[in-house]
Amino acid sequence: MDIGNYSFSEFKNLAAAFHSYPAPGLLLGGYMVERARRELPDGILFEAIVETPKCLPDAVQLLTPCSIGNGWMKIVNYGRYALALYDKYEGTGFRVFVDSEKIRKWPELSGWFYKLKPKKEQDSDRLLREIEAAGDTICGIETIRVARKFLGKLPSSRISDCPICGEAFPVNDGAVCRGCQEKAIYDTRDDDRARESPSLRSMPVAAAVGKTALHDMTQIVPGKMKGAAFKAGQVISAGDVCRLQQMGKNNVFVEDAAGVGSEWVHENDAAREFARRMAGRNV
Repeated sequence: MDIGNYSFSEFKNLAAAFHSYPAPGLLLGGYMVERARRELPDGILFEAIVETPKCLPDAVQLLTPCSIGNGWMKIVNYGRYALALYDKYEGTGFRVFVDSEKIRKWPELSGWFYKLKPKKEQDSDRLLREIEAAGDTICGIETIRVARKFLGKLPSSRISDCPICGEAFPVNDGAVCRGCQEKAIYDTRDDDRARESPSLRSMPVAAAVGKTALHDMTQIVPGKMKGAAFKAGQVISAGDVCRLQQMGKNNVFVEDAAGVGSEWVHENDAAREFARRMAGRNV
Protein backbone atom coordinates (compact mmCIF):
# COMPACT_ATOMS: atom_id res chain seq x y z
CA MET A 1 0.00 0.00 0.00
CA ASP A 2 1.36 3.44 -0.93
CA ILE A 3 2.01 6.21 1.61
CA GLY A 4 0.65 9.37 0.04
CA ASN A 5 2.59 10.03 -3.15
CA TYR A 6 5.28 7.51 -2.23
CA SER A 7 5.44 3.79 -2.78
CA PHE A 8 6.28 1.86 0.38
CA SER A 9 9.82 1.30 -0.90
CA GLU A 10 10.29 4.99 -1.68
CA PHE A 11 9.03 6.06 1.72
CA LYS A 12 11.27 3.47 3.39
CA ASN A 13 14.29 5.04 1.68
CA LEU A 14 13.10 8.51 2.64
CA ALA A 15 12.68 7.40 6.26
CA ALA A 16 16.15 5.86 6.30
CA ALA A 17 17.73 9.09 5.05
CA PHE A 18 15.85 11.22 7.59
CA HIS A 19 15.78 8.95 10.64
CA SER A 20 19.07 7.05 10.09
CA TYR A 21 17.17 3.79 9.48
CA PRO A 22 13.66 2.80 8.31
CA ALA A 23 12.15 2.44 11.78
CA PRO A 24 8.92 0.41 11.82
CA GLY A 25 7.24 3.12 13.90
CA LEU A 26 8.09 5.74 11.30
CA LEU A 27 6.76 3.60 8.45
CA LEU A 28 3.55 2.90 10.37
CA GLY A 29 3.39 6.61 11.18
CA GLY A 30 3.45 7.44 7.49
CA TYR A 31 0.17 5.57 6.98
CA MET A 32 -1.31 7.28 10.04
CA VAL A 33 -0.41 10.77 8.83
CA GLU A 34 -1.87 10.15 5.39
CA ARG A 35 -5.05 8.67 6.89
CA ALA A 36 -5.68 11.86 8.84
CA ARG A 37 -4.65 14.09 5.98
CA ARG A 38 -7.15 12.54 3.56
CA GLU A 39 -9.98 13.66 5.83
CA LEU A 40 -8.96 17.31 5.91
CA PRO A 41 -10.62 19.75 3.49
CA ASP A 42 -8.39 20.87 0.64
CA GLY A 43 -6.54 24.13 1.08
CA ILE A 44 -6.84 24.57 4.85
CA LEU A 45 -3.92 25.46 7.07
CA PHE A 46 -3.48 22.70 9.60
CA GLU A 47 -1.31 21.83 12.55
CA ALA A 48 -0.48 18.58 14.32
CA ILE A 49 -0.49 17.15 17.80
CA VAL A 50 1.46 13.93 18.38
CA GLU A 51 0.94 11.90 21.54
CA THR A 52 4.37 10.25 21.64
CA PRO A 53 7.91 11.52 21.03
CA LYS A 54 8.95 8.22 19.43
CA CYS A 55 9.17 8.02 15.61
CA LEU A 56 5.70 9.40 14.91
CA PRO A 57 6.82 13.07 14.97
CA ASP A 58 9.27 12.29 12.17
CA ALA A 59 6.47 10.94 9.98
CA VAL A 60 4.59 14.23 10.47
CA GLN A 61 7.70 16.24 9.57
CA LEU A 62 8.36 14.16 6.46
CA LEU A 63 4.84 14.28 5.06
CA THR A 64 3.43 17.66 6.14
CA PRO A 65 4.61 21.26 6.56
CA CYS A 66 4.32 20.78 10.34
CA SER A 67 7.54 20.60 12.31
CA ILE A 68 8.79 21.21 15.81
CA GLY A 69 10.90 24.10 14.56
CA ASN A 70 8.08 26.09 12.97
CA GLY A 71 5.77 25.42 15.91
CA TRP A 72 3.03 23.78 13.82
CA MET A 73 3.55 20.45 15.56
CA LYS A 74 3.15 19.95 19.29
CA ILE A 75 4.25 16.82 21.13
CA VAL A 76 2.06 16.01 24.12
CA ASN A 77 3.55 12.85 25.56
CA TYR A 78 0.62 10.69 26.62
CA GLY A 79 2.54 7.55 25.63
CA ARG A 80 -0.10 6.68 23.02
CA TYR A 81 0.74 6.03 19.39
CA ALA A 82 -1.66 8.59 18.01
CA LEU A 83 -1.71 11.91 16.19
CA ALA A 84 -4.19 14.59 15.22
CA LEU A 85 -4.25 16.98 12.27
CA TYR A 86 -6.58 19.94 12.71
CA ASP A 87 -7.55 23.35 11.38
CA LYS A 88 -5.07 25.70 13.02
CA TYR A 89 -7.71 28.40 13.60
CA GLU A 90 -10.82 26.39 14.44
CA GLY A 91 -9.21 23.38 16.09
CA THR A 92 -11.45 20.89 14.26
CA GLY A 93 -9.80 17.87 12.75
CA PHE A 94 -9.13 14.15 12.96
CA ARG A 95 -7.25 11.94 15.39
CA VAL A 96 -5.72 8.69 14.15
CA PHE A 97 -4.58 5.94 16.51
CA VAL A 98 -3.50 2.30 16.41
CA ASP A 99 -6.59 0.15 16.94
CA SER A 100 -5.77 -2.56 19.49
CA GLU A 101 -8.14 -5.11 17.95
CA LYS A 102 -7.16 -4.55 14.33
CA ILE A 103 -3.41 -4.76 14.88
CA ARG A 104 -3.70 -8.17 16.55
CA LYS A 105 -4.61 -9.66 13.17
CA TRP A 106 -0.97 -9.19 12.18
CA PRO A 107 1.24 -11.43 14.37
CA GLU A 108 4.68 -9.94 13.71
CA LEU A 109 3.39 -6.38 13.70
CA SER A 110 1.47 -6.76 16.96
CA GLY A 111 4.40 -8.62 18.52
CA TRP A 112 6.65 -5.66 17.70
CA PHE A 113 4.09 -3.07 18.78
CA TYR A 114 3.41 -4.71 22.15
CA LYS A 115 7.08 -5.66 22.64
CA LEU A 116 6.23 -9.33 23.06
CA LYS A 117 9.70 -10.50 22.10
CA PRO A 118 13.21 -9.01 22.04
CA LYS A 119 14.32 -7.17 18.94
CA LYS A 120 16.93 -9.82 18.10
CA GLU A 121 14.15 -12.42 17.89
CA GLN A 122 11.95 -10.38 15.57
CA ASP A 123 11.66 -11.20 11.89
CA SER A 124 12.44 -7.78 10.42
CA ASP A 125 11.56 -8.68 6.84
CA ARG A 126 8.20 -10.11 7.85
CA LEU A 127 7.54 -7.09 10.06
CA LEU A 128 8.05 -4.69 7.15
CA ARG A 129 5.91 -6.84 4.87
CA GLU A 130 3.08 -6.78 7.41
CA ILE A 131 3.33 -3.00 7.84
CA GLU A 132 3.09 -2.53 4.09
CA ALA A 133 0.22 -5.01 3.73
CA ALA A 134 -1.72 -3.68 6.71
CA GLY A 135 -1.26 -0.03 5.80
CA ASP A 136 -3.83 2.17 7.52
CA THR A 137 -6.31 -0.69 8.01
CA ILE A 138 -5.03 -1.09 11.58
CA CYS A 139 -5.85 2.53 12.39
CA GLY A 140 -8.85 3.96 14.14
CA ILE A 141 -10.00 7.50 13.38
CA GLU A 142 -12.20 9.97 15.20
CA THR A 143 -13.26 13.58 14.75
CA ILE A 144 -11.90 15.96 17.37
CA ARG A 145 -11.81 19.57 18.41
CA VAL A 146 -8.50 20.62 19.94
CA ALA A 147 -8.61 22.42 23.30
CA ARG A 148 -8.32 26.17 23.00
CA LYS A 149 -5.00 26.27 24.88
CA PHE A 150 -3.31 24.42 22.02
CA LEU A 151 -4.45 26.86 19.34
CA GLY A 152 -2.22 29.70 18.20
CA LYS A 153 1.20 30.62 19.52
CA LEU A 154 2.34 32.38 22.64
CA PRO A 155 3.64 35.90 21.94
CA SER A 156 7.39 36.17 21.74
CA SER A 157 9.07 37.24 24.95
CA ARG A 158 11.79 39.82 25.41
CA ILE A 159 15.23 38.21 25.46
CA SER A 160 17.79 38.87 28.17
CA ASP A 161 21.03 37.36 29.44
CA CYS A 162 20.77 34.87 32.31
CA PRO A 163 22.53 36.29 35.39
CA ILE A 164 23.91 32.82 36.22
CA CYS A 165 25.16 31.29 32.96
CA GLY A 166 25.21 34.45 30.86
CA GLU A 167 23.31 32.92 27.94
CA ALA A 168 20.33 34.58 26.27
CA PHE A 169 16.86 33.37 27.31
CA PRO A 170 13.18 34.53 27.22
CA VAL A 171 12.46 36.64 30.29
CA ASN A 172 9.00 35.06 30.57
CA ASP A 173 10.77 31.95 31.89
CA GLY A 174 11.71 33.71 35.13
CA ALA A 175 14.59 35.55 36.77
CA VAL A 176 17.08 33.00 35.40
CA CYS A 177 16.95 30.65 32.43
CA ARG A 178 15.23 27.25 32.67
CA GLY A 179 18.57 25.46 32.41
CA CYS A 180 19.87 27.18 35.53
CA GLN A 181 16.52 26.70 37.29
CA GLU A 182 16.49 22.94 36.76
CA LYS A 183 20.09 21.80 36.11
CA ALA A 184 18.54 18.60 34.80
CA ILE A 185 20.11 17.94 31.39
CA TYR A 186 23.86 17.82 31.92
CA ASP A 187 25.75 16.30 34.83
CA THR A 188 28.80 18.40 33.99
CA ARG A 189 29.84 21.02 31.49
CA ASP A 190 33.29 22.41 30.82
CA ASP A 191 32.23 25.91 31.77
CA ASP A 192 30.53 24.62 34.94
CA ARG A 193 33.74 22.93 36.04
CA ALA A 194 35.60 26.14 35.34
CA ARG A 195 33.07 28.08 37.43
CA GLU A 196 32.77 25.71 40.38
CA SER A 197 34.59 28.23 42.55
CA PRO A 198 36.44 31.48 42.01
CA SER A 199 40.21 31.51 42.20
CA LEU A 200 40.37 32.65 45.81
CA ARG A 201 43.62 33.37 47.60
CA SER A 202 44.38 31.46 50.78
CA MET A 203 47.47 32.22 52.89
CA PRO A 204 48.93 31.49 56.32
CA VAL A 205 47.49 33.78 58.98
CA ALA A 206 50.94 35.21 59.79
CA ALA A 207 51.23 36.39 56.18
CA ALA A 208 47.68 37.79 56.16
CA VAL A 209 48.38 40.71 58.50
CA GLY A 210 47.03 43.85 56.89
CA LYS A 211 44.79 41.86 54.53
CA THR A 212 41.00 41.94 54.52
CA ALA A 213 39.16 38.75 55.57
CA LEU A 214 36.85 37.49 52.85
CA HIS A 215 34.40 35.66 55.12
CA ASP A 216 33.18 35.38 58.68
CA MET A 217 35.13 33.02 60.94
CA THR A 218 33.24 31.35 63.77
CA GLN A 219 34.67 30.66 67.20
CA ILE A 220 33.10 28.00 69.42
CA VAL A 221 33.72 27.86 73.15
CA PRO A 222 31.59 25.00 74.53
CA GLY A 223 28.97 26.27 76.94
CA LYS A 224 30.04 29.88 76.51
CA MET A 225 29.82 31.15 72.94
CA LYS A 226 29.34 30.32 69.32
CA GLY A 227 29.56 33.19 66.90
CA ALA A 228 31.59 35.13 64.41
CA ALA A 229 34.84 36.15 66.05
CA PHE A 230 35.97 37.73 62.80
CA LYS A 231 33.72 39.36 60.22
CA ALA A 232 34.01 39.51 56.47
CA GLY A 233 35.71 42.77 55.57
CA GLN A 234 37.68 42.92 58.81
CA VAL A 235 41.37 43.80 58.45
CA ILE A 236 43.56 41.18 60.12
CA SER A 237 46.05 42.67 62.59
CA ALA A 238 49.21 41.21 64.13
CA GLY A 239 47.29 40.70 67.38
CA ASP A 240 44.75 38.52 65.58
CA VAL A 241 47.26 35.91 64.44
CA CYS A 242 47.50 33.99 67.73
CA ARG A 243 43.75 34.08 68.28
CA LEU A 244 43.06 32.75 64.79
CA GLN A 245 45.55 29.93 65.30
CA GLN A 246 43.91 29.03 68.60
CA MET A 247 40.62 28.80 66.70
CA GLY A 248 42.26 26.31 64.31
CA LYS A 249 42.51 28.85 61.50
CA ASN A 250 46.04 28.37 60.23
CA ASN A 251 45.13 29.62 56.77
CA VAL A 252 42.56 32.21 55.77
CA PHE A 253 40.99 33.45 52.55
CA VAL A 254 41.68 37.12 51.98
CA GLU A 255 40.31 39.69 49.59
CA ASP A 256 42.40 39.79 46.44
CA ALA A 257 40.94 41.52 43.38
CA ALA A 258 43.38 39.73 41.10
CA GLY A 259 42.11 36.33 42.15
CA VAL A 260 38.36 36.75 41.67
CA GLY A 261 36.89 37.20 38.21
CA SER A 262 34.35 39.88 37.46
CA GLU A 263 31.60 37.21 37.10
CA TRP A 264 31.76 36.48 40.84
CA VAL A 265 30.06 38.40 43.63
CA HIS A 266 30.25 37.94 47.37
CA GLU A 267 27.47 35.81 48.86
CA ASN A 268 26.24 38.74 50.95
CA ASP A 269 25.99 40.94 47.88
CA ALA A 270 24.19 38.12 46.05
CA ALA A 271 21.69 37.78 48.90
CA ARG A 272 20.98 41.50 48.86
CA GLU A 273 20.50 41.43 45.08
CA PHE A 274 18.09 38.48 45.30
CA ALA A 275 16.17 40.29 48.03
CA ARG A 276 15.86 43.38 45.85
CA ARG A 277 14.59 41.32 42.89
CA MET A 278 12.13 39.26 44.91
CA ALA A 279 10.69 42.13 46.93
CA GLY A 280 7.19 43.16 45.96
CA ARG A 281 3.75 43.44 47.44
CA ASN A 282 3.71 41.92 50.97
CA VAL A 283 7.37 40.95 50.63
